[in-house]
Amino acid sequence: IEAFLAASRQPVLQEPGELPFPLQPGQFELAPKPGALLVSTWDDTRQLHRRAVAIARALAAQPECILYDEPTTMVDPIMSDHIGNLMLRLKRQLRLTSVVVTHDLELMRKVADTVVVLHEGKAIYFGPVVNLEDSTHPHIQDFLAMDRV
Repeated sequence: IEAFLAASRQPVLQEPGELPFPLQPGQFELAPKPGALLVSTWDDTRQLHRRAVAIARALAAQPECILYDEPTTMVDPIMSDHIGNLMLRLKRQLRLTSVVVTHDLELMRKVADTVVVLHEGKAIYFGPVVNLEDSTHPHIQDFLAMDRV
């Protein structure tokens, strides 16, 4: 959560010369206010803040299980890694069971012990993540092959 909140505290609108980080080409665009700069990752920052708030709200109830629905959708690979690390930390420190709905195979491999693959409303695989590659089901093989592209 700290990484999300730190990202969300970064100023979005800054006066020229007051940026807390070096200006990189293509990183900023002109904002509606003349002479101001707008961080082009505004949507990413808002998404991360929303996710951090959602996780914090869920944890406030002290659950035994937490559901993550596509937690890495619409974030860059660096933030996706932060989300995965946070999920692992919560799992270990709070001993939380996590149910993760995802199409992100990298996240699945990082955070899951057991995986269920659904296809046409049926579970076509239920077992350890490490054995998923051994499945002979054509849908699983196609899905895993697309991840290698």
